[in-house]
Amino acid sequence: MLGADGTIDLAGGLAREGTGERLTGRPSGDAWVVDRDRRSLLPPAVGVEAAAVPEAGEPSPDEVHLEIADRFALGDYAAALHLAELQLGLDANDEGARQYAEASRARLETKYTTRIGSLDYVFNLAVPAAKVKWLGLDPQAAFLLSLVDGQTSVAEVLELCQMGRLEALRVFTELLEAKAILRVA
Repeated sequence: MLGADGTIDLAGGLAREGTGERLTGRPSGDAWVVDRDRRSLLPPAVGVEAAAVPEAGEPSPDEVHLEIADRFALGDYAAALHLAELQLGLDANDEGARQYAEASRARLETKYTTRIGSLDYVFNLAVPAAKVKWLGLDPQAAFLLSLVDGQTSVAEVLELCQMGRLEALRVFTELLEAKAILRVA
């Protein structure tokens, strides 16, 4: 058994418990051991060693903000938005998370709109109606696809689909990339 300090304890901490001695003083160079306390499902040790071990749990808001900023800087706006919304769920007054969420939504909307082309375009099914079931669409995508009729513009479909605008744009873009729809005009 490995001790809290990364040393190997052949007795499993039972033989000399309370004395502070270890059967071997050989430290482990294993990276897993160093990170073990963070991943452990066991409660943290009690006593002097427990004060040195950081409590495993929720990351601090500063750590979350750094992760959001990293995702945003890398262009992973969906992940940045997801993390920002989680942070806003914990603290609705977090202005930094709110700004990242708004900026991520704007970037994603621009990204999806750019892939579609124009919201004035009209699309039609690119696969026969009988084969739509083989696309493996979730209910939202299937409903949105049912609104694509060769006469209704993308903007009108977005209004009719009763989804959030960003979600509808994402699904529409996925349908376009899957070649389930094609532009008519």
